[in-house]
Amino acid sequence: MLKIVCPKLAQVGYNEMRVMKEMVPLPLRLVAEWVKGRLVNAGGDEKVTGVSTDSRQICQGDLFVALKGERFDGHEFAADAVEKGARAVLVNRQLPLSTPQIIVADTLRALGDLAANYVRFLRSKNESLKVIAVTGSSGKTTTKTMIANIVQSVLPAIASPESFNNEIGVPLTVLKATTEHSALVLEYAMRKKGDIRYLCRIAPPNISVITNIGTAHIGLLGSRQAIAEAKAEILGGWGLGTGDGQRDYAEISILPADDDFFAFLWERARGRVISFGFSPTADVRATNCQVCWEGTFFSATDGKQTVSVRLPVLGEHNARNALAALAVAKALNIDWGTAAESLEKFQPPKMRLQRQWLDPPGCWVINDAYNANPDSVKAALRTLKALPAKRKVAVLGEMLELGEFHWQGHYEVGQVAAETVDLLVVVGENAFAIAKGAEDCGMPSERIVKFETLETARENWRNLLLPEDLVLLKASRAVGLERLIG
Repeated sequence: MLKIVCPKLAQVGYNEMRVMKEMVPLPLRLVAEWVKGRLVNAGGDEKVTGVSTDSRQICQGDLFVALKGERFDGHEFAADAVEKGARAVLVNRQLPLSTPQIIVADTLRALGDLAANYVRFLRSKNESLKVIAVTGSSGKTTTKTMIANIVQSVLPAIASPESFNNEIGVPLTVLKATTEHSALVLEYAMRKKGDIRYLCRIAPPNISVITNIGTAHIGLLGSRQAIAEAKAEILGGWGLGTGDGQRDYAEISILPADDDFFAFLWERARGRVISFGFSPTADVRATNCQVCWEGTFFSATDGKQTVSVRLPVLGEHNARNALAALAVAKALNIDWGTAAESLEKFQPPKMRLQRQWLDPPGCWVINDAYNANPDSVKAALRTLKALPAKRKVAVLGEMLELGEFHWQGHYEVGQVAAETVDLLVVVGENAFAIAKGAEDCGMPSERIVKFETLETARENWRNLLLPEDLVLLKASRAVGLERLIG
């Protein structure tokens, strides 16, 4: 069982972490060794005190990592970074600068290597350091934030800001930690098999959390089975070896008991398993869940302890996310009373079931436009149904990355909309299968409105609303549906 060696009060709040620059100073000679790079224009004793990939956010003493993307090349901004105070640059070719440079074949890979070695360094200095990693088809960021709120209430911990969850965001988060931190709360995303395994090699989790196995990215992976296999990489089999004392699997796996793939995931967990959900067989389970305007209220128990949770966000699915966070508290021996208090103070990330007043016409809008997949849209629609209102309106846009499941996914959402809302507004031709699904499920055509473009919707959608309506906005991030109220 994991034990907390020396609990302390949190020194750094979740929001403060976003701008924190507290990396342990590292000599360039050590950095070059860690990334297998060639050091030029330096003796090697010069130290960097932070790492940045954005020349606009350089702080004095930073190492600027010049990444190359489809639309930009960080090497073009290296001189700007140096002018703003970068002590050294990490590049894939020597630049005409007198500043210390570390030259590598691949700067993105080098960023990961730097972070991986930094985690090993932190663990060598602080045996109590725990890495908590969260993945899943939906609810990752919300669950990660709930866990961070709980852990930071009793421990000096750092958490990935917003959705810093890929091969850039995870290393940058890790490199903000210090030897004083006892926990890293991270979020691991993926677009293909191997992505999560790569992140686990950077920061091997002590505790791995899987929120669910849904349909997000199904167009990229082909099936829910393939998604489950990719998500299960967080449980173990990272290929780290044990020569330096590293584990190749999570000591504790937090798994969704209500999920179709629970048995599949359980079989792949090599350490202790703590299940969560509404199932009576879950180790951490909820009862008496109620959703109202004030939030989501439920009781949670593990058979030995029971707490009442007043979650200030909407949705039964958010209660399930909170159960995952309580399971982490159980794994870390954090008192559930303290954990419940932290959950009551939880503030959701932007555009996730956020309630906003729209005037005119004078009605409430639930802005859940940060992202969408069929499972999360269905959950949002059911949340809408549970709330009291004279009339309920769903404004839905396209869900991306569904591939050959695009039509089916939208059609199924329309079927749920027909059972949950009074008026359905579909934005964008690529989402019109939602309207078809609603029609085929018996929703009258006069209660369905289709706009071919977001621009057309912006000009006309408010005319459809009435005072005291309750409106849901939901679509994939790239659609920009929040511009309807911006």
